[in-house]
Amino acid sequence: MEHSNRRQFLAGAGSSLGAAWIAANWPAIASAHTHAAAAALAGNARLEVLNPEEARDVEAIAAQIIPTDDTPGAREAGALYFIDRSLHTWAASAAPTFRAGLLEFRARFAATHATTFAAADETQQIEFLSLVETGAFFGTVRFLTLAGMFVSPSYGGNRDGIGWRLIGFDDTHGYSPPFGYYDRDYPGFVPPPESA
Repeated sequence: MEHSNRRQFLAGAGSSLGAAWIAANWPAIASAHTHAAAAALAGNARLEVLNPEEARDVEAIAAQIIPTDDTPGAREAGALYFIDRSLHTWAASAAPTFRAGLLEFRARFAATHATTFAAADETQQIEFLSLVETGAFFGTVRFLTLAGMFVSPSYGGNRDGIGWRLIGFDDTHGYSPPFGYYDRDYPGFVPPPESA
């Protein structure tokens, strides 16, 4: 995927996550991000659902979804630990389906390659992902990778605002009028002059 096409994909995907779904699951997503951040900072990240071999393949998939180039990617953002924590918390009901999909993904790759997906070279990985990109398992990994990249860094993933920089988001508040009834008691609020 070309550099500019990847940026366009990320911008489009980031805006299509679905505000209602995120709002409904926000506490659990925040918990997963907090865990991912703590694990990354401590340097002793612990997997709760995936075993090390599975984790290497999931991280390699995420790294192809948002690869490292002139900017950090999913690997640097700690997407693997967000995915694993999500499967242990708010997405626990989907964990058996996820693991079954991963098992099938790994078996299908092993049937045509002499190595694991994570150990394969980039060309082999991209070729294989192009064969499975319309499947439910890849769609789930893509969603979790994007979620791990684009929510607030204060919750863990998107370390140092990596994801926000990729889509050009500037995390600043806007305080320009018109103000409404909801902030009339805000200290410093000055009502607009009345029209003559």
